Amino acid sequence: MSRIHKALQKAREKRQEHKQATGKGSPLEKIVYTSSQVVPVCHKLLEKNLVVSRSSNDPRSQLFRTLRTTIIKQMRANNWRSIGIISPSPGEGKSLVASNLAAAIAMEVNYTALLVDMDLRHPGIKDYFAIEPKVGLSHYLKGDAEIADLLVNPGVERLLLLPGVGSVDNSSELISSPRMVTLFNEVTQRYKSRIVIYDMPAILPRDDVLTALNHVDCFLMVLEEGRDSEADIRKAIQSMQNANIVGTVVNKSQSIEAGYMPSLV
Repeated sequence: MSRIHKALQKAREKRQEHKQATGKGSPLEKIVYTSSQVVPVCHKLLEKNLVVSRSSNDPRSQLFRTLRTTIIKQMRANNWRSIGIISPSPGEGKSLVASNLAAAIAMEVNYTALLVDMDLRHPGIKDYFAIEPKVGLSHYLKGDAEIADLLVNPGVERLLLLPGVGSVDNSSELISSPRMVTLFNEVTQRYKSRIVIYDMPAILPRDDVLTALNHVDCFLMVLEEGRDSEADIRKAIQSMQNANIVGTVVNKSQSIEAGYMPSLV
């Protein structure tokens, strides 16, 4: 019976994948995650961790939804499927913006979202979504796991996470490896309705982002107000001169009273 059950389950997965890949089927059709790990996260815990874009009570949610709508409009106009969230320096809030943007995109019934933690030295997505994965992106890049082993649904429909675990020193070499190129192609091309959000390392400390420029369609720059010097911002922008920058988010703005608050400029 177990063999029959597995065969039937595999057939259901293939039908679901075909619908998403071809765009057939109703966008309102409920997605059933049979191969990805499902780890339901309490929505109150998400809000406590400042992932508020899906909240109906937090006034900050509308800012992230507006950000989502602005970005999707540009991506749709250019037929872009992936976006990297970047910042000049560490600690400017890019992981927070990436988490909220991914959760907000997943609210759009015409899209699914995949959030990939590409910060191999300081992965933070797992903390925002309060999950404890045993394997992460670095395990895949080293050949110790496959993509399907990494995917986690945090109980949010149409949202998948590909988290990071631990820390590696040779991050730029891993990001430029053939297995990373395979991952770029696989996660972007598998479903037409999917938007891939990459939470990327900071630009200035190392060359991780530069090695991935040709594999990500566009980028969103996150700046913490008052943190970077004008010279550092110019240096970061100059290093991305060949990339498609859809905008800049100013984070922790002093003009807004509540903590982390983004504004698109």
